[in-house]
Amino acid sequence: MTKAITVRLDEADHEALARQAEQLRVSPGTLARMLVHVGLNEEPAARRDARAAIARLVQRSRQRSAADAVALVHEARTALSSRR
Repeated sequence: MTKAITVRLDEADHEALARQAEQLRVSPGTLARMLVHVGLNEEPAARRDARAAIARLVQRSRQRSAADAVALVHEARTALSSRR
């Protein structure tokens, strides 16, 4: 079972969280969970590795153009129906 907590952020921190979450294409809550997991890791090396992994995700997401989910589903359905 998971447990919920509330974390209060000032305006600047909330905006930074939302901006980084958007870059990663995840919700701010998901990014917050990722950051908590990184911060709770007891091994400094693992913490650095996790931060590096998040940085790589941000870099990759910047290289991709924004996707239109509806258009992608439509294209996939069209491609599937043409194969039948």
